[in-house]
Order: sequence, then structure tokens, then C-alpha cells
Amino acid sequence: MTQKAKIIIVVLIIAVLGAVGFVVFRNNTVTNDLVGGDKDEHGCIGSAGYSWCEAKNKCLRVWEEKCDSGAELEVQRILADKYRKALSEVSVTVIRSDGSHAAGSVTFGQGGPGEGGMFLAIKTGGKWEVVYDGNGSIDCAKMRQQYQLPDEILKPEFCD
Repeated sequence: MTQKAKIIIVVLIIAVLGAVGFVVFRNNTVTNDLVGGDKDEHGCIGSAGYSWCEAKNKCLRVWEEKCDSGAELEVQRILADKYRKALSEVSVTVIRSDGSHAAGSVTFGQGGPGEGGMFLAIKTGGKWEVVYDGNGSIDCAKMRQQYQLPDEILKPEFCD
């Protein structure tokens, strides 16, 4: 094989590799689909870990900042007093709140079987009041009528 033929073969190989590399690069280029481009109806970016907090009227990451309507601490105190527990033995989590109504869960101690339940609370005169706590079924019609608890707070944990 002549020197000229060897050079032509090397040039062809380089050209083919260049073309293949261009096609691969072209197929793997960045598109306009940006990470974090998903926003919910409140403008919260779910893929970045943000969710809407009604109580604080803003998007937040729950591992950075609690979505606390002020109900958690007050409900915790009320239930600690009611069941004669230390405040540190009562853990309250607000699942939903609209600022004047709250629904959530409570655990006592280590939270083993039978050591917790659900609660409903209302805010009247600037103070939270627990209107239900436990594990049993509740009278949803009574809760709506007597405490004006909206369906957004009662469903789905308490009422069908």
C-alpha cells in the first residue's frame, strides 16, 4: 500500500468518526425543557421541592420551613394538658389549615399502636380550640354545622 493510500484511509476514518461524533453530539444537546419549569396553580415549583402553604400564603420546602398556621403548638399544648403528658411527649402535625380551621394527626410518646390519632381544631377569638381528637368516626354534618368546618379540612381523612 502506498503512502498516499494510507493517508486517504486515515483521512476517511477521521471524517467518519467526526460525522458520527457530530450526530451523537447533536442528539444529546440541551433542549428547552428546563428542570424546575413545572409550576402549580400557585407558582410553586414541585420538582424543586416547593409546595403551597395556605397558612403562610407562600411556596415553601417543608424540610426547610414548617407550614404552620400557629395551630401546631397550641393544639400540642391543649392535647398535652388533656392527656396529662409532657409537651415533649406530644407530636402534632397539621395536614391542612385555612387559618381558622385545622386538621391533623397527633402521636404520644414514641407513637406506637394506639398512641395517637387525628384532630380537628378551630380558631375563635384568636385562640385555637380542639373540637375533636381520637381515632373513631365523627359526625361530619355536626362538624360542618356546629363548627363551620369546610370540606377542604374534613376530607378525605374524616368524611367521605
